[in-house]
Amino acid sequence: MDLPDWIRRIFFVFAAVQLLFTYRAAHLARRAEPGRRTDPWLEVADHAVGVVLSVGLALGALSVLVVAAPVLLAVLSWQGIRSALARRAAPTAPAPGAGAAPGDD
Repeated sequence: MDLPDWIRRIFFVFAAVQLLFTYRAAHLARRAEPGRRTDPWLEVADHAVGVVLSVGLALGALSVLVVAAPVLLAVLSWQGIRSALARRAAPTAPAPGAGAAPGDD
């Protein structure tokens, strides 16, 4: 893959920024409570695969794109499914005016 040098530099800068986000996410994932560790580690995986993808694109390695893109797709799908299930399982707030009114006997 033949990319201009300025695009390669942008990919390298993007990879460096993602590496910082990966470090931050790993730090938060290590401090997470035992029952709430999956989502932070999925975020770490998302950023880590993004770093690999950005560096692979910056180096012009199409094989890295072929391998890393499906992994990133799987991680993002897993995150989406978990967030959809969490929203579905979350209790909904009662409607205004519903329930017991103060002073009602």
